[in-house]
Amino acid sequence: MINLGIAGMGYIGQVHMDAARQVPDVQVLAVATLEPEKIRDTFHGRIYTNYEDLIRDDRLDAVVIGLPTNLHEKAVVLAAACGRHILCEKSMALDAASARRMLEAAEASQRIFMVAHVLRFWPQYARIKEMIEAGEIGSIISASAYRLSKYPPWMQWFRDPALSGGTLLDLQIHDVDFIHWILGHPQSVYAVGIQSPQGAWDHVHTILNYPHAQASIEASSLLPESFPFSTGILVVGSKGALEYTFRVAANVQERESASHFFRFYKNDGTSSEPSVSTEDAYLAQFRYFIHCVAEGQPPTTCPPQESCQVMEVMSALRQSADSGRLVTLGA
Repeated sequence: MINLGIAGMGYIGQVHMDAARQVPDVQVLAVATLEPEKIRDTFHGRIYTNYEDLIRDDRLDAVVIGLPTNLHEKAVVLAAACGRHILCEKSMALDAASARRMLEAAEASQRIFMVAHVLRFWPQYARIKEMIEAGEIGSIISASAYRLSKYPPWMQWFRDPALSGGTLLDLQIHDVDFIHWILGHPQSVYAVGIQSPQGAWDHVHTILNYPHAQASIEASSLLPESFPFSTGILVVGSKGALEYTFRVAANVQERESASHFFRFYKNDGTSSEPSVSTEDAYLAQFRYFIHCVAEGQPPTTCPPQESCQVMEVMSALRQSADSGRLVTLGA
């Protein structure tokens, strides 16, 4: 039995709670929340109002860090020092330096550490990765993605760049991570956007340059209240192209009622819909993390070293957006 604690019971904390309740041999012993009255009727374990007290609870084998992004480093470093296995929500941190410190602390603890980049477990995105690795679309020529939303109603702290990093770090990072998964580390990046009065990048266009390919991503939190949460990706290769779109009337929390379009276009003029898993992405992600903990095997689908590299890309994108200049990355 794996004893789990969840730090942060906002929207994403509840998502992890729901997933944990569906995975055998996992029990959630404790949660940390600033609003304990909201969960007392549905959760009967120990409720902390301080995430540090939860992490120090010696009954716990593992913790989920679902706190605002600015608290991730402190929480992960403490959890590593306490010998906990850690699943940390994305964004890993607010900048690359913070992410590197988190990775070093986790590696020193020799416990399982994983950043929750859910697109790697999203059935259609995972299938795109599989088909690329199998050579079905040939060499990638280009990738383009978008993620368009109104401000998430469950994240008031999202508007403060000192807490979240705004749309750049909390929305666009999904697609940056996925493109990093299929294309690797870019040579250079360029970003332009619309900045809020508080300093957050609320609407961002980015370009990621590779030796033989280019990727572009648009992300926005400035859509009207009536606009459906919409995401999509098009990967073009030498043998064909893969297109996936996702749209839901409310926001991602209503994903069960979303419309999906997934198509493989071949150079011979035919097209087909690739088969995909029907398992919820967040459940698949949590199940994978627990498997890694149970087997004592570091994650290979979402290794923290790669998540740290993605934070290097995100820091470069913020630098580019702030300066209006192309930023070159190291190998």
